[in-house]
Amino acid sequence: MELSQRLGEMSGTEPIQLIERNESLEPIELETDAQLSYDELPGPAVEPLPMPEEESEPESSTVYQSEVSRVAPTTQQSKGDYYLMPFIGFAFNSSTIYSFVSESNVFEDKLSGDWGNSVGLSLGRRWDNWVLYGRLAYQHQEYATSNFQNDSERIVPASGVEESFSFTFGGGYSVPVTERLSTYGTLGLGFASRRNTFDSQVLIGDEFIHLHSDNQSSLVFNYDFSMGLEYLFSQNYSARLGYRLLGLTSNESFEGSFQHLIELGVGANF
Repeated sequence: MELSQRLGEMSGTEPIQLIERNESLEPIELETDAQLSYDELPGPAVEPLPMPEEESEPESSTVYQSEVSRVAPTTQQSKGDYYLMPFIGFAFNSSTIYSFVSESNVFEDKLSGDWGNSVGLSLGRRWDNWVLYGRLAYQHQEYATSNFQNDSERIVPASGVEESFSFTFGGGYSVPVTERLSTYGTLGLGFASRRNTFDSQVLIGDEFIHLHSDNQSSLVFNYDFSMGLEYLFSQNYSARLGYRLLGLTSNESFEGSFQHLIELGVGANF
């Protein structure tokens, strides 16, 4: 303030004056007495213009999107709880080993099967993609060989038949590919009535002489593995095409046998 006073004396200007704090806090009169008198006159009240309202942005709702775009229904959802399916099939590449004694010679060799056939009925219960089933089936297979031999390499032609009537109980799993197409795989165990026949001849001179015949039957155990495709072609009906490996335990002089089967089934779902 002293410096401002000296500068004011030198330049002939008013020095800076200190403003009292209490005076700076006094309210400022915004209207004159004439304006207040005018405002007290009777008349319509003048409402102030409304202030413009800012438009609030609408609240955006939170949308949760699943990362799973498509979920295939389970086999039970698409086909039902139960199924009943008859099937037919053909067998190929089957084999068994048979041995017998004739004229002090022991004959033992492998019998390879020709084309055979099968027919059966399967009933199952589904839980999601799991299944339990029971199967009744009949298999028929013919054997024929021209080189059935013994340990001294004596070769004789031979033929035979294998028949089995089996009951199998098992389970498996199905993998849905689309809403109509699925794959399956099953394992089963059971028992079967197995019957085998054998007939052989020996060449003496220019003609074949009967050498040995056999016919044996017994109750055996069976096991199988199957896999394939199943297609739902209507709401309650589906078709199945698959492969089944059937194994049978030994039947007296006939050792255990294997059958490879291709099967086709058409059944109802409920």
